[in-house]
Amino acid sequence: MVYDVTIIGGGPAGLYAAFQAGLYGLKAQLLEASPTLGGKVVTYSERVIHDIGGQPSISGHQLIQNLQEQAQLYPLPIRTATLVTDVSYDATAAIYNVQTAETTYQTKALVLAIGGGMVRHKTWPLLAEQTYTNVSYVPQNPAAYREQSVLLVGPGYNLMALAPHLIATAKAVHWIVAKRPFATEAEEQDFLTTYPQIDYQVQPILSYQQANGQLTAVTLANQQTVTVDTVVASFGYRRSLDTHTDWQLTPDQLATPLVQPIGQQVGAKIGVSLIANAFQEGTVAMATIAQQLHPTEKAPMVTTHNQDFDRINEAYWTVE
Repeated sequence: MVYDVTIIGGGPAGLYAAFQAGLYGLKAQLLEASPTLGGKVVTYSERVIHDIGGQPSISGHQLIQNLQEQAQLYPLPIRTATLVTDVSYDATAAIYNVQTAETTYQTKALVLAIGGGMVRHKTWPLLAEQTYTNVSYVPQNPAAYREQSVLLVGPGYNLMALAPHLIATAKAVHWIVAKRPFATEAEEQDFLTTYPQIDYQVQPILSYQQANGQLTAVTLANQQTVTVDTVVASFGYRRSLDTHTDWQLTPDQLATPLVQPIGQQVGAKIGVSLIANAFQEGTVAMATIAQQLHPTEKAPMVTTHNQDFDRINEAYWTVE
C-alpha cells in the first residue's frame, strides 16, 4: 500500500494533522515512537491548559484523549511504539520510503510532527527494569484512584499538583520523597498545613514487596511499611533528539511542499510555542499536500455542513 501522507509524531500537532488528513480525503497513517500518544503533554497530563482557543480549561490528559477521538473519526491507522529509523526518497517512483524496525512504509508525502523528539519517562531506580501493572509514570484523573491507597514516589512537581486532588477520592495518599521538592521550608510547611490528610515523608524507600504482578507495599528507611493499591512515580523524563537530520534525505528532498514540518521542531524555528499554533500548522500542511496530490479536487466543506459528520450531528442533537 502507498499512503498519500505519513504523519511522524503523535503529539497534539500530529494528532490534529491526522484529523485534517481524513477531512481532506487523504489516505494517511500516523507513526509514534513512544508507546503512548501525546508527545510532551504526557509529562504534564494532569496539569490544566488554558491557552487553547475555545477550551478555557482542559487537562493535558483530556486534550490528548479528545484529539485521539477526533483523529479516529476517520479510519486511519495510528501506530504507537513505531520508531522511524530512516526515510529515503525514490525519485523514480516519487515515493518516500519510511523505515521502522518492523517494516518499510511507502508514502507520497510526509508531515514531520516530531517536536522535541521522543519523550520517555525516567523509571523508578528501585525497580530497575521490572514493571508492575499498578505502577504508572503518567498520572490519571483523580477519579481513577477512588477508594485506593495511593503511593506517590519521587520529587516531581506533577505529584505536588496531583496529591491535593486525590484527597477527595483516594482512601489514603502517601507521598514519599528522598529529597525535599519544595524550594523553601516555608513552602513545605504551608503545604503540610493546608493538606494534613496527605502522608508526606522525606524518607528513602529501601525495598518493596510484590505479589501477582503488582507492587503491594514499600519499606522506608525508618522501617515503616506502607501498604498500597496504586503507585504513581515521577522522576522526570528524557528526550531523544534524533530527528530527520539522520535520515537519507537531501535538503532538496526535504524542501518540498510534500514534506511539511509542523509543531515545535528542534532548531527549526524560534517563536511562541503554543499547542494552538500546531493546530493551524497541521491544517495548512494537509491543505498544501492535498493540493499537490489532487490539484483538481475541491477543498472539503466546513465540518458544520460536511456530510462526513451527518451521523455524529444527528446523534448530537437527538433528545432522549
